This record gives sequence, C-alpha cells and structure tokens, in this order.
Amino acid sequence: MNPSQIYKHIIQKSKKTYYRMILIMSLILLIISSYSFFYMFNQSSNNDNFYNNSNAHIIRIEGKMNNNTLNKLNHEDVEQIKDVLNERGQSYKLSQIFKLSSGIMDASDNKGMILYGLDDNFPEMVNRPFQMKSDVLYSDTASKELKMIIPHIQFTEQGDVQSNSTEVKTYQIGNIYDMIDASDMTYFFSRKIHDLPMMFTSQVTLEGILDIMFMDKKKGDHVEETSIYKYIDVEEVLLYVDDIGALGDLVGQYRESNFLVSYAFDSFESFSEDLWKSNILYNIILVIMIIISTMYILLTYRNYLKSQQKDIGVFKIFGYSNQSIKKIYSQVLFKLFGTVFTVAFIFNIIICFNRWDAFILVFAIESIMLLFIIWFIIQYQIKSIINKGVLFLVKDDKEFE
Repeated sequence: MNPSQIYKHIIQKSKKTYYRMILIMSLILLIISSYSFFYMFNQSSNNDNFYNNSNAHIIRIEGKMNNNTLNKLNHEDVEQIKDVLNERGQSYKLSQIFKLSSGIMDASDNKGMILYGLDDNFPEMVNRPFQMKSDVLYSDTASKELKMIIPHIQFTEQGDVQSNSTEVKTYQIGNIYDMIDASDMTYFFSRKIHDLPMMFTSQVTLEGILDIMFMDKKKGDHVEETSIYKYIDVEEVLLYVDDIGALGDLVGQYRESNFLVSYAFDSFESFSEDLWKSNILYNIILVIMIIISTMYILLTYRNYLKSQQKDIGVFKIFGYSNQSIKKIYSQVLFKLFGTVFTVAFIFNIIICFNRWDAFILVFAIESIMLLFIIWFIIQYQIKSIINKGVLFLVKDDKEFE
C-alpha cells in the first residue's frame, strides 16, 4: 500500500483517540486566542484612554503656596518647573496660560470680560494644530467684532494704581470652536468669574493690550524688563510629559515644592505604575499559557505515539524504511494540526470584531507555536520512536488511554 494512503487507516483505527486530541488541542488554542484578544483589546483601550490621550499626559500647575497663601505663578516659578523636568531628563512640552480679568470692557455694554492669552505651545496640549492670528479675539459669541475699552494704568508715588484715560481698540472675533473642541474648552476653561464672557487670543496680542494699559510704565523701563511677566502673572502652566509612567513622581516632586498641581490620575494612587505592572502581568500570563500548552500538547502526542509502537514495529517487519514510517506519521500529524489550526482560524475571525491588527498578531503567535510543536514532534518524538528496534517496539507496547 502506498505510504501516503496508510495514514488514513491509522486515523481510522484510533479515531476515538485522534478526535479526542483534536478536541483537546482545539480547546487549548481557543483559550489562548480568547485570552490574547482580551489582552489586546484591553491594551488598545488603555492606549486610547491613557497612553494616546493627550489629557492623560498633562500636568496642570495653577499656583504656588507661600506662608499658607496661594499665589499666582511668576517667571521664577516657571523656570523652577522647567529645571525639575530638565534635571530628570524628561521629554516634555510646556504651555503658559495668562489671564486678564480686570480693567478691560466691552464698549457696547460697558461690561467686563475675561481675556486668556495662549502661547504657541497650547495647540499641542489639545492635540489640535492651529494658529491664532494677531489682533484677533476668539470666542463662542455670534459677534464678528468687538470694541475693547483699554484703560491706561498709572502708578502713583505711593504705589497706588489709577486710570485717568482709556483707549478703544477694535478687534475681529473668530469662533473658538473652529480651533478647540468643546470637551477641551470645558476641561481647561470651565471656571468663569461672575459669568463674564471669555475671550481668547494669542500671547502676542495680549502683550499688545498690556503695552497699551501700561504704556507709562513701559516708557520708564529698560527693554529687557518689559516682558509680559512684568505686568501679569501666569494663570496656569500646562506640562505635556511624554513618559506617562513618570507623572506620579513628577507630581509628587512639584507638590513637595509647594506647587498646586492636578492631573488626570489624581484620584488613583500610583495609577501609572499599576498600569505598567498590569501590562507586565498580562504578558507573563500569556507566555506561561503558551509554554504550558506547548508542553501539554507535546506530552499528549508522545503518549499517542507510544500507543502506536506495535504498529510501527509491524511496519518495520513488512519492510518499511524509517523514512517511509516517518512520512506516514508526519502525514497523521499534519492532518491533526491542520484541523486544529482551521478551527482556531475560524474562531479568531469570529471574535476579532474586525480588529485585523489583533487578528494578525494572534494568528502569528499561534502559527509559530504550532510550527514549533510540529517541528519538535517530527525531529524528536517520531524520529526517536522509529529508531528503536523491532523487538522493543513489539514487546514494549502500551495502549494509550
């Protein structure tokens, strides 16, 4: 009989054992597939909610405590914030938000407003590339322009502040939601003062308004002293830290320096560290599952081959060469694992939910696992048993139960 046809009779002879192995091995692969997809979907969710979520990388610094008093941030505080990051070698982006909430008014109703000045790094905080135009204000109002009353601030010899004159300047108004999502607006600018309307502009435009307000002071100062910090404090510093795992330590260090700090994981102690540990644990469990499953399949097939020892001895008696016997049992092996692989393949397509990147990765893992098992069985288990003598094979027969 042609050796290529004999494997069918071998399967038929021990079909109960054969189909039992198909069932067991298929279940093993289905368990590995289920766990792998669960792990990948969970990792994908973590990436979307944390690692790739710009807000999760942001630390907000809104002031500094001094003698139990919360003070706004000044230029020295900003430099201290940068020094901490540079000393730790962290990759980061820093944005400063300035707020002018007194003095300026809308000429149409003589009501005040809140004006936020955003620097060039703010778009990276909200992950939206945009650029504010000079001398343009942005708001959610339907108006197309605004006439702003800007007071001229003067300082008396006694240190008092007074304003005896004003200047009216007209600004075009753009829609803030064309640049910033409503969710980001709520996250960064949810607090209002007495329901005053909020306006946004570039830091350059804000500096121009401050120059008008403090023109008398500017005339008497040296050029290098007339920066925006001379006229207004920093309302808030936003830090985007690339390494999300470093957030907890950074926040702790800033708080030790009396900064008022908040970030997305404030309610979860050591959240970033726990997230990292859980990912490591998931990987370890997956590796252990693959190792144990591989060992179990190899032991199961070794017992199956031991149940075939007498038949292998008979093949030798009838003159079949070791190569022919190896070919016969390799075909049995290919038939078995081909069926198992097909079952796992169909199952993976069903539960991948069109996440083809996850499907390809699980497919690759299971393919490598099965190819290794097939290679090991052919090179060691089958070769080992067919190299035994005829008398040993016939006398040392143990039925596989």
